[in-house]
Amino acid sequence: MTEALTPAGYPRAILKGDVVGKAFEGVQARLKALFSDTIFSHAILPPHATRQTWDKIIQSAPCVALGLGGWRASNKPGYGFMGDLSFPLAILLTHSDPNDLYLGTGELRDIGVAGVMAAIAGGLHGWELGDVGSCKVHAITLPNTEDWFDDRSAIVAVELVFENVRLDNAEALAELEDFLSQRTQITPQKENGHE
Repeated sequence: MTEALTPAGYPRAILKGDVVGKAFEGVQARLKALFSDTIFSHAILPPHATRQTWDKIIQSAPCVALGLGGWRASNKPGYGFMGDLSFPLAILLTHSDPNDLYLGTGELRDIGVAGVMAAIAGGLHGWELGDVGSCKVHAITLPNTEDWFDDRSAIVAVELVFENVRLDNAEALAELEDFLSQRTQITPQKENGHE
């Protein structure tokens, strides 16, 4: 059985993620400004990274890995979905001398955990991303990695949050509603053209 589709198509702005896509790309650009891609490798962190993924990321350290954490509804009443949009961020460092992990060597390529924390707090907390909102650094931690990385490596885990984010493209939402209403008018047809 095939479907005869009406001319209405899925809105491009929704396909690209609307405000979620804007936020992800905006955070990526900000991170590349903070941690130059001439020194740091930049990676996408999959939703459920495997050990092999982490091994690959640590081999390209220093590395900045960004993921998409979720969009949790807020309790604010109002029209349409609104919620807190979160992004997990991992910055992986490797030093030839483990004593340099905390304070680094004074060079960006060999920045330490303290420098990464300061750069994240200073460069992302309170940063305004147009059409999305203000970024908040909810947490900067050093997860236990004793089973994964040797004592010359560290991972700085960060949770970034944009509070009370809502879809911002009213035209795309209207197109989506048109698309959905057209979908209810689709009639299934058999391969030979008979109903």
